[in-house]
Amino acid sequence: MKKSFDIITPQEYKKLEKRLEIVYGYGFTPFGRSILAFTKQGVCFLAFEEDEEKLLYELEKTWQKAYLVRDDEKVHEYLKNIFLHKTKVNMFVKGTNFQINVWRALLSIPDAAVTTYQDIANSINKPKAVRAVASAIGSNNIAYLIPCHRVIAKSGAMSGYRWGIDRKKIILAYEALNEIDENE
Repeated sequence: MKKSFDIITPQEYKKLEKRLEIVYGYGFTPFGRSILAFTKQGVCFLAFEEDEEKLLYELEKTWQKAYLVRDDEKVHEYLKNIFLHKTKVNMFVKGTNFQINVWRALLSIPDAAVTTYQDIANSINKPKAVRAVASAIGSNNIAYLIPCHRVIAKSGAMSGYRWGIDRKKIILAYEALNEIDENE
């Protein structure tokens, strides 16, 4: 699946003259219940959680002052395009330059592959910034599409994942199975 993203910094977001309209809704993915939100520019939020109130709170916290419009039907179609049809996905991300660089590095990790926090730090020419890299990875608000699940500890252990270690393992197994199917 091809992915691209448009960027807005927190400072640029604060200066927007009109409120950003975000369409959001709830749906099911191969990894459980989710909330998906998007703008005209693309997906701006994707998270996994069973508790709808918690998901909405996270969206509101991430995109303060946005005008939120609930449309579960549109979200269902969007999720089908992501998980079934695997069409090109545009994303709209808000983050610092450092976070953007880390998230771009995550997009370069091949499907079904894993890497370490140190490898990501090295790839953005910040080899001593491993903790900052881990923090940027943890602040990713677009689960699965910006593949923070592909980052593991240097020891090879499955390390923290905002939406749970078990879900991280399931996503990696899902990608591995899809990779096998595509190569046959």
